[in-house]
Amino acid sequence: MNVPETVFSHEWLLFLSVCESKSLKETAERFNISTSSASRSLKRLEDSLGVTLFDRCSKPMVLTESGKRLYRQVLPAMKITQEAMEQVREENYLFSDLRIGFLESMSLLTAPQFLSFFKKKVGRITCLTGSSDRLLECLRTHDLDIIISSDPALRYTDWRRLMIIREPSVAVFPKAFKFEDNHAKNWQSLSLCNLPFINSYEKSGRGKLVNNFLLTYGIQLNGKINVDNLAIKLAMVADNNGWTITSPLSLLTHSGFLGKVTLSALPGSGMERKIYLLSRSDFSQELFESIAREICRIYKESVMPTLKKMTPELKDSYFVPDFDEEIN
Repeated sequence: MNVPETVFSHEWLLFLSVCESKSLKETAERFNISTSSASRSLKRLEDSLGVTLFDRCSKPMVLTESGKRLYRQVLPAMKITQEAMEQVREENYLFSDLRIGFLESMSLLTAPQFLSFFKKKVGRITCLTGSSDRLLECLRTHDLDIIISSDPALRYTDWRRLMIIREPSVAVFPKAFKFEDNHAKNWQSLSLCNLPFINSYEKSGRGKLVNNFLLTYGIQLNGKINVDNLAIKLAMVADNNGWTITSPLSLLTHSGFLGKVTLSALPGSGMERKIYLLSRSDFSQELFESIAREICRIYKESVMPTLKKMTPELKDSYFVPDFDEEIN
């Protein structure tokens, strides 16, 4: 439960949500009620105030001048109330329920330890996994409180964000495939390697990273297949049907393929994946930092040593923040 729900009535929360989303339908879906029920609740609020807040002659309905003025005045009050209640909770080491989303490529390696450790620090924990796109949408619609994403979502300027992991990318080839000196000297040798490139789905985090890199440096790789599932790509590579690019962390999640493929460092540098911790601005700063510390600790102690052993030539390319320094 969000803190304002303990202070603001259902009608007030509906009003604030409609003002924020500018959509009665979206607000109704968020509150898991029908559009007509949401409309009746807003009418009750108007009747109790004796003021018309929405112009229902417009399609979609819009705020009246009174409604706009009320929203501008109530929103700061809600934030102040939330900050005050969060401060009281933090002073007494009490946090509300936690809804967290883990990037699917790292969920199996970090989520179990995190949940085991954090279950004593909060109330009920709900954990979802998925792609960055799915988690960002859940955060935007208030279905999650905090997420781990490879997309920093810079378009949401008021969100809190912290880069918690930076890792290199690797090329994955069939087991029998060999380069001279065991790695590609340049991108031209990769484009001429006589194997088709199996790319990621263009709208996925990995797809955006790879395609932006190739476009920036004018690199063309031969291939006709885009896949949004790493297991499928690895199975195709293991069957000698092509090669692909992924992150060591994602590859470790599918460790059963490690004995069936060959890894190679990419030429040069630059195709790094950055992973962020994201929350809305009303999420507890103390809890945000506590979650960041624990995820980074798990990654550094339980995951990074295996990644460095798996990719010894890239052992200096992994990064997690030093929490002895202040988090900005």
